[in-house]
Amino acid sequence: LQAQAPPAEERRREGSTLYIQCPYTAKANDQWKAWCRLKGERCQDSSVIMSYYHQTQTAGRTTIKDDPTARTVSVTMTDLRAEDSGTYLCAYYTNDYFPLKTISLNVFKDPESSRLGRECHCACFGISPHIPGVLQGPSSTWPRSQATSLSNVNTFILLCVLLSILLTLALITSVTLCVRLRKVLERTGNQEAEDTYDNSEGTAQLGNTGRSESSKDDIKNLKYINLDLQSRPSPEDPLYCNIEPSQAQSNPQGVNVEYAVIAFNQFPR
Repeated sequence: LQAQAPPAEERRREGSTLYIQCPYTAKANDQWKAWCRLKGERCQDSSVIMSYYHQTQTAGRTTIKDDPTARTVSVTMTDLRAEDSGTYLCAYYTNDYFPLKTISLNVFKDPESSRLGRECHCACFGISPHIPGVLQGPSSTWPRSQATSLSNVNTFILLCVLLSILLTLALITSVTLCVRLRKVLERTGNQEAEDTYDNSEGTAQLGNTGRSESSKDDIKNLKYINLDLQSRPSPEDPLYCNIEPSQAQSNPQGVNVEYAVIAFNQFPR
């Protein structure tokens, strides 16, 4: 490995991307281009990735592309992790690696992302990597911010439980009231129908009573009623008629007449 310039510092968060361009001279146009991770001053064979003349090569999360027109080698590392931290070499190869650029990569964790991830973990699943149970009280050894966050999560869970109970009770009450209202409406409708039927029967009875009384009055006004009507009665056939007591003869001559008093008693209905 030839002598190389001091490495350039590059800092990236976990999950981000590193993009590096390594320019080269005309004498390296027809040479293989390489990207590798250094161990001491040598490339680790397992990390070497090479490209040649417009080729694009990808190994895992690393991609290298040689652009001889622009005389530039482009290297892209995606989804960086903390274990990717180290020293990398961009070089061209002719029996040995000739450095184009050396990169010192430092991948660090984002404290804010870690904190938000723990809070989301607590809020969504009710557990934490450091907390056996969400509803446990805060320990005196925890940071104040973590204890406050846990208290807020506990309050949120309790409010959700209370709201669920209240909504359930409201639903049950609404269903009960609807059932009772329907029963009351059904009873009211049946009572109105019975009252209408009773009124119609009373009207019919009044009409029948009026007709009966009218018939009785007509009978009282009749003085003579023949109970056995014949167009030509014979002398031997009896003749029945109604007369007033003052019209009855005490000793009729030559006539076979019998008188009878008939009284009608009106029974209560």
